[in-house]
Amino acid sequence: MEPAIEASVSRLALLAGRWKGRGAGEYPTIESFEYEEDLRFDLDAGYPLIHYEQKTLLLPAREPSHWESGFIRPLEDGSIEISNSQESGRVEVLRGRLDAAGTKPDGFEIDFESVVLQHDPRLVATRRTWQLSGDTLRYVAYMATHTTPEPRQTRHLEAVLRRM
Repeated sequence: MEPAIEASVSRLALLAGRWKGRGAGEYPTIESFEYEEDLRFDLDAGYPLIHYEQKTLLLPAREPSHWESGFIRPLEDGSIEISNSQESGRVEVLRGRLDAAGTKPDGFEIDFESVVLQHDPRLVATRRTWQLSGDTLRYVAYMATHTTPEPRQTRHLEAVLRRM
């Protein structure tokens, strides 16, 4: 394994484990909502990547809302890629850079931009930002769709999760 990839996998390994928390969603074309999330990151020593699975329940009824599964992998150019599929049939690939500068040894930030969106004709672009600090993971998800008069990246989801 290349040293740069090995270093990135080592840094991303800080995500390993199970995370739970709450979030809120909004978008100009829907009613705002709150959700509970269960997120798991698994490592396998044989592969230079991390598998993740994310499930959410709408509150207060705790009805299943979203389920996605995918992989996070460092690329040779130093970027980080997420590829996932979702229960709706949507498939995404997003890329970003691991920013460990100025953070504590137990954290990092990544800002991902979509490079592939399939099986959801409404979508124009997606973006996700992750901030890890110790046992707290914060994220914001943005999207642009054809369902608004002017497609532009708008905040859709924001959550705070804690390591279990």
